[in-house]
Amino acid sequence: MKKTAWFFWFVIIMGIGTFVIPTADASRSTPQESQVIELEDVAGILETHIQKRVGDRRKRIEIKEIRGYERLVLPPGLLSYEVVVPDQVYRGGTVSAAVHFLIDGKEAKKIRVTAQVNIFTDVVAARSYLRKNHVIQEKDLQLVNKNISLLAPDVVTDFEEVVGKRTTLTMNSREVFRKSMVERAPLVKKGDRITLIVENSHFRITSVGEVQEEGGKGERVRLLNVSSKREVYGRVLDANTAQVDY
Repeated sequence: MKKTAWFFWFVIIMGIGTFVIPTADASRSTPQESQVIELEDVAGILETHIQKRVGDRRKRIEIKEIRGYERLVLPPGLLSYEVVVPDQVYRGGTVSAAVHFLIDGKEAKKIRVTAQVNIFTDVVAARSYLRKNHVIQEKDLQLVNKNISLLAPDVVTDFEEVVGKRTTLTMNSREVFRKSMVERAPLVKKGDRITLIVENSHFRITSVGEVQEEGGKGERVRLLNVSSKREVYGRVLDANTAQVDY
């Protein structure tokens, strides 16, 4: 009786062991049934691929309004896919895409869809009302999260792109900056008195000049030599000095 009971429990234990091992292996095996690709699967595939293409963790990708999709039923096997999208996908908007579904490395189905790609990220906006020709300081700015696929391509995303420059128009609070809305702030303005420098490897001459047009650092402007009354051109070095063409 004891021998029979021992054998009974041995069979149960061995039976459980035999059941567990195939179950664990099955979770890693190739699917043996047809595989269905739903709309949300395609959205996830596009989102993952475009997120990698954009390559910026600060930008969040959202896929909406997929068109041209039909429910897919693929054969058993190891499923993988390849995605082809335009080079301009980083701008978002309406994007066409081709998705190649592969089973065991061989193409089983290709679909073409269009989707609305929304890209959310922080952009630079005015903290308060700014007048035209206002020289921008960091305190004038704030970051707001926007869908940049709905904004102009030259939208500003970094304070450094605008700090120290001046506005070319008036701006309202929370209005988003574009690069075309700012320009380099002039170091010299018409009527300013500055030092003119003429030099080469043999001599250096300085004189007083009057600025005839505004200009920023490194820009070439029209100048008047006060003593000779001669009009010359020179490059702005700083707010007090210009190097005269020679």
